[in-house]
Amino acid sequence: MNNKNASPKKGLRERLKYLKPFLNTILEPVKIIFKDPLGIAGAIIFSIIVLIAIFAPLLATHNPAEMNERIEGSLLAFSPGGQWQDYEIIGDKPINDLVIRGQQMIAAAESGSIMMLQEDGSWQEVKIDAGIDFFAATVAEDMILAAGEQGRIYSYQNGSWQENHLEQEIDIYGLTVSPGGTIYAVGEEGSVFSWQEESWQQLNTGSSRTLKDINFVAADDAIVIGERGTIIHYRQGEFLAPQFRSFTDETFRDLNGLHYFSEELAFAVGERGTIMGYDGTEWFAMRSDSSRELRGVTIISSEEAYAVGYRGTIQQYDGESWQTHERITRRGYRGITTAGETGYIYGVDPYVNELAPPSREHFFGTTHLGRDIWSQVIYGSRTALMVGIIAALMVNLLGFTVGLISGYYRGGVDSFLMRVVDIMYGMPLEPFAIVLVLIFGPGLWIIILAIGLLTWRTNARVIRSQVLSLVERPFIKAARIAGASNIRIMLVHIAPNVLPLAFLQLAVAMGYAITAEATLSFLGLGPPRVYSWGTILHAARLSGAWRTAWWWIIPPGIFISATVVSVFLVSRALEVLTNPRLRGGNESAPEPKESQDVLPHE
Repeated sequence: MNNKNASPKKGLRERLKYLKPFLNTILEPVKIIFKDPLGIAGAIIFSIIVLIAIFAPLLATHNPAEMNERIEGSLLAFSPGGQWQDYEIIGDKPINDLVIRGQQMIAAAESGSIMMLQEDGSWQEVKIDAGIDFFAATVAEDMILAAGEQGRIYSYQNGSWQENHLEQEIDIYGLTVSPGGTIYAVGEEGSVFSWQEESWQQLNTGSSRTLKDINFVAADDAIVIGERGTIIHYRQGEFLAPQFRSFTDETFRDLNGLHYFSEELAFAVGERGTIMGYDGTEWFAMRSDSSRELRGVTIISSEEAYAVGYRGTIQQYDGESWQTHERITRRGYRGITTAGETGYIYGVDPYVNELAPPSREHFFGTTHLGRDIWSQVIYGSRTALMVGIIAALMVNLLGFTVGLISGYYRGGVDSFLMRVVDIMYGMPLEPFAIVLVLIFGPGLWIIILAIGLLTWRTNARVIRSQVLSLVERPFIKAARIAGASNIRIMLVHIAPNVLPLAFLQLAVAMGYAITAEATLSFLGLGPPRVYSWGTILHAARLSGAWRTAWWWIIPPGIFISATVVSVFLVSRALEVLTNPRLRGGNESAPEPKESQDVLPHE
């Protein structure tokens, strides 16, 4: 009974005994690395990068492919002659209208907010009705008014806001006070209202189109504009159709902004860079250098006017024609107004936070498309490690196999395999990768394949040289005499002695693969939808922003360098496994061991 029970256990121990050299070989490099100070430093750095790759979804603060937008309310002051002042952010909500009356400045913003300038120069936000957006505001003698969606109109009197809603739930886009002191509001469905006897009275315009703005030049002389080229004159209590010099495409485009400067001069602006002029008798289309939507216009004199709109567009009038003014920013302006010697452009539209420098919101800044570079770099670590590990394993497997076979069999087999290696040395990596991309298309696996198929050559030669030395050792000859097969000799007796060198070559191949992937991706051969450190640098080069946006190129460069250096330090620590001259100066260097139990047991 005991002999029967012991027999299977003894057989299992005999089988596990053959694995012992492999296990010792695997653990030995780990011990060596942690006895070398530089090896420890390299292992720590590499471990940190591995952890970053593993926890990338948690460490990334944004979606790396998302275009991050900013939303803010801002003012851009200027004085006659085009003297622009500093860009000022006064809130976190876009401004739709700005009114200046003496020392009072009131801004109507989205999300039911009103911004009011205080005596100390600061802005105070008053949240009135979060359920709507305010589109217009005005200042009368004894009150401030704000109007917006669903017919909501609020007035500020005696230190508090009160509701003065319309009976109809229509959006109000324009508010103004006539020189006679009457308040007017315009909005959807051709609606015009006047504030009379403590209530809103609707006037009949004869139009059903949405009206955007109303402007008075005298108590009984106003112009109303709106969609589809709507222009209506309001004179002595009547709404009149205008006269046009000619009918053009501009006549039927939406008009957004108006300034009625004098009885002989008015401008209305709208979509696709439309500018309509009024000479006191007729309306006519004026040529604009811009095709972007214009939203506001102001006239300073008969020889100076400005129109602003989408993507930071500024048009300047010199008394004869409109010319494009140099952009101050690329943000979408929503209007422009003047008071005395100072004017203000206000807005702005939600805009892409492009090429933003490093901040608390974006640790490594943003790209030209507003994408978060920190998140891209974090996810790029996954790509770098995946390519480095898989390509290095592929390189090592091919090189180890070819070197082992070539060194063991020698003769014709060795000659043939070494000629193949010589051919591989004659093929540069980049052109080879380009050919593969042209055949199969860009992809991460194409890069791995290019690196793996072409860079095993050095590993093969190094392993071959070691095997050529081992096959002449006495324990190999003894194994042959004992009747061991070629496969058994290579796998059981030679391979464990060559594995330390293979581990060293694995570390070297990993560093080379990471560098090669970054190089090929930088050249545009990488997958377009997979983030890697090379593709980040490629995007920076294509955008042209790499010359100024240093935060776009330095972080991925640092990560590439840190990863490659960490792998180099690890491989340097492992070098004592294969370099006999280093053994005397490093107590941790192991002595070569020959395989035990070569001869069969008695």
